[in-house]
Amino acid sequence: MPDRQGMNKLHFIPLLVAGSLAISAVPASAAPAALDGTVGPGFTMTLTKGGQKVTSLKAGSYTFKVNDKSNIHNYVLNGPGVKNKEITSLSYTGSKSATVTLKKGTYTYYCTPHPTMKYTFTVS
Repeated sequence: MPDRQGMNKLHFIPLLVAGSLAISAVPASAAPAALDGTVGPGFTMTLTKGGQKVTSLKAGSYTFKVNDKSNIHNYVLNGPGVKNKEITSLSYTGSKSATVTLKKGTYTYYCTPHPTMKYTFTVS
């Protein structure tokens, strides 16, 4: 028959195992949500999330995945904490990504040389 001290050790082991399982079950921080942007061909510009046009988002981290289809446009983002961030540049065509933390406020994505290509969304 185990002595009193041996019993205490036996009861402690299941608690230690259960505690380590609870710690390992904590999820890692989530990856930034993906937003899809396009610019061109022609004078078109979009921003979508899950295939839906973005008009509002929750504050947080987002990855802008931009497909630039025209070498006469760029894709620029401006808003609280994001000062005229150029995701794609003039003369560039192809895909680029940028991860940005969006704060509460109004954001604009636009093409620098074409003032009619200017769109907004809000972050709450």
